[in-house]
Amino acid sequence: MRLSKNIDFANVLDVSQVSLELARELIRFARYSIEYYFDNEDSPPEPRDLLEKFPVAKKKAAVFITLEKLVGSRRELRGCIGFVIPYLPLWRAVSESAISSAFKDPRFEPLDRSELKNIAIELSILSISNRLSDPLKEVIIGRDGLYIVRGLNSGILLPQVPIDYCWDTETFLAETCIKAGLEPDCWIDEKTEIYGIPGRIFSETTPNGEVFERDLAREYREKCY
Repeated sequence: MRLSKNIDFANVLDVSQVSLELARELIRFARYSIEYYFDNEDSPPEPRDLLEKFPVAKKKAAVFITLEKLVGSRRELRGCIGFVIPYLPLWRAVSESAISSAFKDPRFEPLDRSELKNIAIELSILSISNRLSDPLKEVIIGRDGLYIVRGLNSGILLPQVPIDYCWDTETFLAETCIKAGLEPDCWIDEKTEIYGIPGRIFSETTPNGEVFERDLAREYREKCY
């Protein structure tokens, strides 16, 4: 199973096309999607104004939305779901991922309306790469997420995860194996498919606050060395 199989690359988003202004609008739309679901238990309609201003948001994209709840000075994970393959237009992938992260992440209870004011949203927009043959050499911490598949098992860890925990490449691979429900050294097995997935990460400084793009390579140098 190759991630690139049956993908119409002509209609897939190039992540370099995403401006900070577009990322701000997408995160606002993610928050609006959650608010809309509280009232309608459905996805919001197509955001015509956003698409007129940013036609590139119609292109298909792999997207994850991460919700973090502010508890004092700490941020606690409150949901994270998305699409590793670009099946949906960017705007819709953002909306569906936000709703799923808020209400359908099996690790958490559905989000309560009272919590939303304390939720910061992070948007991960992912590229697609081919299967890796030598992951220890090919994976770059600060650029790549990892997606591992073997049989019916699969797991993904986003590019920001090894930075948050100061993992080296081998630990990152092992933790992705564990996320997939496999043994930590599954990445050594030739039957295991390993994909490096570069991405760009945009995050709110505070709930409903300013949006910035994370410089993962710089964060890794400053935090982990």
